[in-house]
Amino acid sequence: MVSSRRRILALALLLSLIASLALAQQADLRPRPADLTVRLVSATDQNTPVSADRVMVRSLGALLDVVAEAETVRGEITLPQVDVLNFKPYIVSAWVDGVGYHTRMSGQDFLDGKAAVIHVFEQTDSPEGLDVTGMNVVVRRRETGFDYELILSLENLSRPQRTMRADAMPLRVALPEGLAGVTVEVDDGPEPFAAELRPAGRLTGIVAAIPPGQARITVAGRVDTGRELEFRVACNRPVDAWSLMTWPGDLAVDSFDLREDRDNDYAGFSRWIGRALAPEQPVDIRVTATTATEAAPVFSDSPTPVVDTTDEAPAERGTPWMTIIAAVVLFGAYIVWKLRR
Repeated sequence: MVSSRRRILALALLLSLIASLALAQQADLRPRPADLTVRLVSATDQNTPVSADRVMVRSLGALLDVVAEAETVRGEITLPQVDVLNFKPYIVSAWVDGVGYHTRMSGQDFLDGKAAVIHVFEQTDSPEGLDVTGMNVVVRRRETGFDYELILSLENLSRPQRTMRADAMPLRVALPEGLAGVTVEVDDGPEPFAAELRPAGRLTGIVAAIPPGQARITVAGRVDTGRELEFRVACNRPVDAWSLMTWPGDLAVDSFDLREDRDNDYAGFSRWIGRALAPEQPVDIRVTATTATEAAPVFSDSPTPVVDTTDEAPAERGTPWMTIIAAVVLFGAYIVWKLRR
């Protein structure tokens, strides 16, 4: 058994050395200067230059680190002699009329002299082509009322492709009365950003531009209504599929338009499935607490099922082979890099 493990370790060391040599040939661990060219063009007519309020190049990693930026750019700009890593990805962004547009480049692309081309779309006040691909409402019991979260998955399928203007409020939804501590988060690019709400007739408008492509919008807050919450679900766009999730799972849900999902796998939650909704079609729901209040978990768009492992025997601790192999790979890469200096 011991000799078998030694053979496996020896083979792993050999493979890691080979991988380190191959990696060292492809990845230059030293930053190299490059001229970063960013070109802004109209998505309608690619020969027409576009002006941007700001252009930014950021390295993609655990955080988005700014490596170069410029303001008031028309058509094209070259950011000279910026240190880049050939193997690292970079996000190139431009903000036009308050809307962010993005593309992705590698450090090697920049070192090869390739320009980052950002396509900018004309804006429209029409919501036609805005598809609500999914909608989830999450209600959680708290001591003085309920936490409320509305999560919408969207896709802008407008033809011809246009960015839907923020002030036109292309997406409008019903929200509970007395919703406080409200946050609105829009996720349609490399990082989410905050948006505002504005009254829009019987619904509430979300003041956020929606460029072509996919996006997700989350509205969250709390309602201090004691043991009962009455609210309405509605949207200005058709909704093919939506659901309600409540925590704890014994909250009473009263609505003619919902059916309970008996196959729900989310521990501690109950799930209720709604019918498809026409534009502005309302669904009235009442949620009532039936037991003593507990502390509600933190907001999450995907409640994680809890797995009970208390009856399982503790796993036997063995030799941490994966840790050893990873350390050897890193050490091999470091040695090769030192030899190439």
